[in-house]
Amino acid sequence: MTALAFRICETASMQIPRQNHTVDRDAFAQRLVYVREKLGLSKTEFATSLGLSKSNYGQVEAGNRMLTVDQIYKCFIVHGVPMEYLLAGQEARLPDHLRG
Repeated sequence: MTALAFRICETASMQIPRQNHTVDRDAFAQRLVYVREKLGLSKTEFATSLGLSKSNYGQVEAGNRMLTVDQIYKCFIVHGVPMEYLLAGQEARLPDHLRG
């Protein structure tokens, strides 16, 4: 076995420590409210655009539940909202139509 092949096998079998990363639901909800208001949409209109009922979307804005990955992706496809902004608050990733 070559040295490179040995390193690859050795790395593959190592236990990689995982950190517990969670999304702040309240901050996520505030960012969604900001986006929805910048787009000039009601809760019902925004919920419908993501494939949600108004009541389910209301739970998201209240910080009681999260959007699914598919719904976050749909928010990007339909409204141009980057996932990095919704999940981590990276404002630099916002497109011009959603800025200040």
